[in-house]
Amino acid sequence: MVEKRLRRGNVESAVRNYLKRNPEILISMRMGIVNVSKLARKIYNEMNGYNIISIRSALNKMSMENTGDDFTSHINKLLSESKITLQDKIMVITTTRKLENLNYLSATYLTDSIVYIIDETKNKLSEIPKNAIIEKDVSSIHIFSSPEIIKTPGFVMKINEKLFSAEINILQLISCSNETIVIVKRSDGIKAYEALISQ
Repeated sequence: MVEKRLRRGNVESAVRNYLKRNPEILISMRMGIVNVSKLARKIYNEMNGYNIISIRSALNKMSMENTGDDFTSHINKLLSESKITLQDKIMVITTTRKLENLNYLSATYLTDSIVYIIDETKNKLSEIPKNAIIEKDVSSIHIFSSPEIIKTPGFVMKINEKLFSAEINILQLISCSNETIVIVKRSDGIKAYEALISQ
C-alpha cells in the first residue's frame, strides 16, 4: 500500500501549529538559537506522515520570515502604548487565610492560598502571620494597557518573550482584564522595565 503523500501546504500548517503549541521554541527561533535540523527530527518523531526534509524546509522558511508581521506589530504597538511603571519596596506574601487590615496592591485568590503584593512602606510586618511565606527583595512592574489586549492573543507571551530575551526570570505574573503585574527580583527590576519599554 502506497502511503498518501501530504502536500507542502499541509506540512507548513502542521509545523506552524506545532510552534504555536510550543511558544518557547518559536521564541528561540526568533532569537536564532535553534538547531533547525535537530528540531526537524524532533517534530518528525512526534508527528506521523510528514517528510523530514519538508519539515526542515518549512522551519527554514519560518525562521527567515519577517517576525515583525502585522500581528506581532499590533502586539508591540499595544505594549508600547501601555503605561508601564516600576515599583520597589514591595513584598509578596502567600498565606492560607485572608489578612485583615492589610494595605495591598493586589490580592490573588488561589484554590488553597491567597497571594498578596504589598507596599513595604504602608504595612506593619508584625501584622503578618508567622506561617506566611514572604518574598522580599522583589520589584513589581505594573502594565496598564488598552482594553483591546483582552481580545488579543499573545500579549502576555510578548511580555514573557521580552523578559526571556533579557535573561530575566519572572517570579510571578498576574494578568487580569487589561492590567498585568510582573514580579521579578529587585536586582532585575530596572533591566526588566527597560526590556518592556524598548521597541
